[in-house]
Amino acid sequence: MKLSTIYIIVKDIEKSTEFYRKLLQEEPLYNNDDRWVQFSNFIALYNKDYDKKFINDKSSERFNESYIKDFVADKGTLENNIVIFNFEVEDLFVEYKRLKDLEIGKVSDLMYVNVHMPYWYFNIIDPDGNLIEITGKYKQ
Repeated sequence: MKLSTIYIIVKDIEKSTEFYRKLLQEEPLYNNDDRWVQFSNFIALYNKDYDKKFINDKSSERFNESYIKDFVADKGTLENNIVIFNFEVEDLFVEYKRLKDLEIGKVSDLMYVNVHMPYWYFNIIDPDGNLIEITGKYKQ
């Protein structure tokens, strides 16, 4: 088994696409209307709300009954940050400055941990509240 895609569920596909375009410094490989945007490194943005406009159309053959049942089920309050996305960069300070200058999301201070080895990182939060950790060599 191998990792194929990491789905990030988003509410505003345009805002999130712009955030990840700047964060990853790349254009999406493809997008499917306002439902799906795929980047090259396993990251895909998924706007589940896109399906709402088709769910009640009984003549639509887009979804089977199982999908519809799951879609409308009350799953309670979902919390973000169940997963932390970790990206490694060549020069942590350069990336930190780049993202601060872009002002695309809330960027934490640079943090240092030394439990088993020295580890520098910072966090940035995407438009839907997902925490992204960025680490690398600290060469200030």
